[in-house]
Amino acid sequence: MKIIDSFFLFKVLGFVVYFTLASQGGFYILSFYKVLLNLPTESFIEIRKATDNVIETPLKILYPSGLVFMLIWLFMADKSSGILGYGFLLISFILLAADLMLAINVNVPLNKIIQHMTVDDNGQALLVQQKWLKFILIRGVLCVTGYVSLTLHLMIQADRTHAFQ
Repeated sequence: MKIIDSFFLFKVLGFVVYFTLASQGGFYILSFYKVLLNLPTESFIEIRKATDNVIETPLKILYPSGLVFMLIWLFMADKSSGILGYGFLLISFILLAADLMLAINVNVPLNKIIQHMTVDDNGQALLVQQKWLKFILIRGVLCVTGYVSLTLHLMIQADRTHAFQ
């Protein structure tokens, strides 16, 4: 007799990884976006340089891990719950993938520019700051919405399981 289902543990770990990624987005949505928006460009550049040096490696592990967890979860999940149950799981995967695509195609290149940037006279640094903030906010909304969708999936699955017992 199994004490703990291995797929259950897999889902818990996947949920925690997604939560970790979504919490970053939530932090930007709730406050840090406005803080960085109101900073002088010099301070923004300094903070981004310091932050990237710390966060880059963990995110390079968490994002691919999150996508792999979600992809495996999609294949292993009970699809009989229909669009309400399985659909929310699919949406959470799509939103996480969209967040990662924006990170790779927009924010990471901007981070590289910021790492070598000094404040210049022609306003280039301000434009980079505004673009980076615009896309980090979009990514935050995508990831938090994906996390909510994943939570709804789990709630529907739990309700279905409970209803059939």
